[in-house]
Amino acid sequence: MKIGILGGTGLIGTSFISTAIQNGHQFRVFSRQKSIPKSLSSFSGIEFVTCLLPQSSDLEGLDAIINLVGEPIAGVRWTEERKQLISTSRIEFTRGLVARILDLKQPPKVFLNASAVGYYGMSESEHLAYTETSPPGDDFLAKLCVEWENQTNPLKVNGIRTVLLRTGIVLSPKGGALEKMIPPFLLGVGGAIASGQQGMSWIHISDFIKATIHLMTNEQTNGAYNLVSPNPTSNAEFSKQLAKTLKRPNLFKVPSFAIQALFGEGSVVVTKGQYVVPERLLQSGYEFQFQNLDAALSNLLEKN
Repeated sequence: MKIGILGGTGLIGTSFISTAIQNGHQFRVFSRQKSIPKSLSSFSGIEFVTCLLPQSSDLEGLDAIINLVGEPIAGVRWTEERKQLISTSRIEFTRGLVARILDLKQPPKVFLNASAVGYYGMSESEHLAYTETSPPGDDFLAKLCVEWENQTNPLKVNGIRTVLLRTGIVLSPKGGALEKMIPPFLLGVGGAIASGQQGMSWIHISDFIKATIHLMTNEQTNGAYNLVSPNPTSNAEFSKQLAKTLKRPNLFKVPSFAIQALFGEGSVVVTKGQYVVPERLLQSGYEFQFQNLDAALSNLLEKN
């Protein structure tokens, strides 16, 4: 397939392109960067377009379009200005992109748009595991995800297959939450955060990539899919397993007030959480390579 990807120069985007291009797919990468990243420069079959939001003419001739654009949510302090930036980069950007897709003479066969498990709100009990049919929450992240996803509705009305990627914590030692967690554990001061009971709905980056390709190429798929492992875990159990994999102690605990002092309202990303399962993804026939956390961490950290 000829794939257009927005937000393709970050960790997830470059990893996706690197894998998919080896499967015969071609890419048109849209980015604010002036030139193609070194991590992608060795691949043939990549067009690189520098822009904030592509014009309709730039989107012609694509079989699929993937939108991964969005300002960081985790690890930042949620000032009102930051919250507005987070919202604009997702809601307004997606609205503009959808409008351009609707202007195409030959629209793509499928549009995949990033979303997040924050759609469901927070849960601290593994007995309350959200599926794709669960209702949305009512906090900032939940309302953000609902409005973000709603921007794609005009595509569905016009018969364009639309897939919403409700993504959990993507595990990679090269970026994201796992990269930030590793150094304290290597120094012997790692441990659970706050109560430790908050859910961590995670997915190995390899499964994220393969599941996205599966949803892109399977013409029977549409709507929302939870991109998470079938086995979410608590923060305490995640910390315990990470310490075991790194052969380091798991003795310390980071109090919630310390996280709140750093990130304010944004602390909920790590002090709260949600237990989410990929019911529709499994029903679509996707088979996980890494269902269990111990196997996922062993695989990732052996490569590190």
